[in-house]
Amino acid sequence: MQNLHRVRITRRAVVAASTTFATGLHAQSSRTIRLIVSFAAGSGNDQTARDLARYLSGFLKQPVSVENKPGGGGSIGTDAVVRSAPDGLTLGLGTSSQLVMNVGLFKSLPFDVDKDLRTIGLVSRANMVLVGRSTGPRTLKALIAEAKARPNQLSYGSGGIGSTSHIVGEAFAKAADIKINHVPYKGNGPALSDLAGEHVDLVFDGLATSLPMSLLGQVNLLAVSGTQRNQAAPGLATFAEQGLRGYEAYTWNCLIAPAQTPPEVMARINRALSESLAIPEMHARLVEKSGSEILAPSTPQEAEAFARRERERWVPFIRSLKLETA
Repeated sequence: MQNLHRVRITRRAVVAASTTFATGLHAQSSRTIRLIVSFAAGSGNDQTARDLARYLSGFLKQPVSVENKPGGGGSIGTDAVVRSAPDGLTLGLGTSSQLVMNVGLFKSLPFDVDKDLRTIGLVSRANMVLVGRSTGPRTLKALIAEAKARPNQLSYGSGGIGSTSHIVGEAFAKAADIKINHVPYKGNGPALSDLAGEHVDLVFDGLATSLPMSLLGQVNLLAVSGTQRNQAAPGLATFAEQGLRGYEAYTWNCLIAPAQTPPEVMARINRALSESLAIPEMHARLVEKSGSEILAPSTPQEAEAFARRERERWVPFIRSLKLETA
């Protein structure tokens, strides 16, 4: 009888422990995940994050909300991810600006992207377009010829010092062996507006925003980056087709988490990310409308390696420019 009593107590303890564990899991899964975007609401990255949040929520069976933390070229939002608890409840939409450009631009950051962050998986890559004013040169060859004939007379707007649109502009000038003046703005939107108003001559931007403006006759698309033409604008020739081989201009994004996030949590979110990006509606928005390339599926290890290669390629070039930051 005494042994039977002990067995009953043990069984009750096991049931109680199992119930407590299940309750803990349920409490965790019912909590909202924050997806931090390091740029303002309404931007291309913000829209991507909001689309992802909707689908991630369904696959994870857990609410996902987008939180915008703009500033510092993306470093403020990145730092918010770094300082969060590594429990899978705070994620970030990482971009090439945050994870590559800022590393080369700033002498010091409040975090180390290699040590303090982990990449859950890649999302997409968008080849950029060289956009000219509507009354400017109609071809890339004509633009380069004019820039060589009038050094430092043509200008290009960007989203700010050290932004992707700034760095790829400097790389273009070097590749084409021309001298053009940089005009920084607080975002690519204002730069495009001034391009339409013919206050600057060029802007590097994405097809999602520049293509509609070109269809309205407000700007002229001169060339697109990539090894082949973009299906969103099949009539637009690449830089390579027009004689500027080896030049690339693109942005990319991914999901990031604090460095100590458990591998099983990373794997769970990675699966949900791959499933979200496989949804036809997501494919249509990123590929057909925005001209992007979906980079999923990718493992966390593959995503980490991709980001490291990007830093190895771009950071030395950015530092060679010796840009002054505020």
